[in-house]
Amino acid sequence: KIAVKEMQNEIVFKITGDFDNLMCIKYKNVIIELIAKRRCGYVIFDLSNTTFIDSSAIGLLLGRYKQVKEYNGVLVICGINNNIKKTIAISGIALIIETYEDIYENIKGMVHAYE
Repeated sequence: KIAVKEMQNEIVFKITGDFDNLMCIKYKNVIIELIAKRRCGYVIFDLSNTTFIDSSAIGLLLGRYKQVKEYNGVLVICGINNNIKKTIAISGIALIIETYEDIYENIKGMVHAYE
């Protein structure tokens, strides 16, 4: 399940459950279109309720990173919990994309410090 919270200059995608190939197939186009339409300065993926992440999800995140970067936006992954920490580390995605273990509400000030 994906919950979307839209604000003035940011979109938060809160992922609940398995962030896997099935979820990517189901929601990828919706995510791409919403990001393209809004062109927000900040696109945040909150994974605090994510129980599993696979290579399809890593690919989706990398693709959205490139999409957001094209218009000088910032993509952030937050809420990296123990269920997915190892996959995030092994993938190397944290070397490219800003990642935080805290949930979005706790990092909001840190993210906006880059403005």
